Amino acid sequence: MEEVKGGFVTTFRPRSIAVLLLAFAYSAPAQVDPPPPPPPGRLIDIGGRKLHLYCAGDGSPSVILETGAGSFSIDWALVQPEVAKTTRVCSYDRAGYGWSDPGPEWDTVTQVANDLETALSKAGEHPPYLLVGQSMGGLFARWFQHEHPDQVAGVVLVETYETTAPVNGKQVPLYTLTKDQLQANLPPPSSLKKPPLPTEVHPPFDKLPPSLQPTHLWLERHFFETLDFNKGPQMMESWRSAFSILHQASLKQGSLDALPLAILTREDVTEDERQQQRELSHLSTRCIWEIAVHSGHFVQLERPDLVINAIRGVIRSAERPRKALSLERAPVNETVPSEGIPLWPPSEPRTTIRK
Repeated sequence: MEEVKGGFVTTFRPRSIAVLLLAFAYSAPAQVDPPPPPPPGRLIDIGGRKLHLYCAGDGSPSVILETGAGSFSIDWALVQPEVAKTTRVCSYDRAGYGWSDPGPEWDTVTQVANDLETALSKAGEHPPYLLVGQSMGGLFARWFQHEHPDQVAGVVLVETYETTAPVNGKQVPLYTLTKDQLQANLPPPSSLKKPPLPTEVHPPFDKLPPSLQPTHLWLERHFFETLDFNKGPQMMESWRSAFSILHQASLKQGSLDALPLAILTREDVTEDERQQQRELSHLSTRCIWEIAVHSGHFVQLERPDLVINAIRGVIRSAERPRKALSLERAPVNETVPSEGIPLWPPSEPRTTIRK
């Protein structure tokens, strides 16, 4: 799922759990960090700890932006202001990320879903919600929809893939493993080499507004400094269980019925990743699947226009009766070359896949 360069996570791709754990290993700070920057949003008390939630705009459905592992609410800075022009939109930091207090668990699907629902409710936000999940954020978005289908009006999945674990020298999907098999293949924390903390902002986070780049660096260093790595095995078991349940549900084509769904995929995918995206596109009878041309894993930073258009398209589709058969793209600037490349079916119009 990720690559580690210079001691920090640069991408999150569906690789091995061993790589994931190595990416999240941290080291003691080599220098004293400056004071924390002020949060852009509110710190919501969710019962003995606080979650950072930043909402803007007006309208319904409210768009909820879910980051990937090791990312922060400000990483939506190129998307959220544009979406806020037409509807309500909220970004937030999961427990232990950004300005949010750590929780008893680390990124378990149950804690994430409960925290998010509680924070939104206590902040006065109301469903219906349109969930946007990037990378591992896609798992959390899918799980929230699975647990609260009546609250979700649509879903956008950005570079979302399965997670794998090494078994007998071969990478296998988490959902194929038992709990004992998974735990037997997790490297113990004591075996992990601790990389140095990052000292500068690296691509693609250098696409953030210059004023936010020092904040991103501070948040990244703080995350690694405060991470309780012993919570990793419980997190992985949570992901294994969630992937297993969602996989069983996905075996039925159109398992999401006509829930509006948009999928964004980078260009340089492997055949296995392409097949995973194809399977996701079959979850709903109203799905658009688009290739993010000129983008890597962090589409919200490298092609924010595509994420914005996908959100607007899902909103328009959600406003129509569910018997409608297509999900249209939002209008795009005609001066932008080649918004995307359709993967299936080949007879469909360029830049979209409609069902």
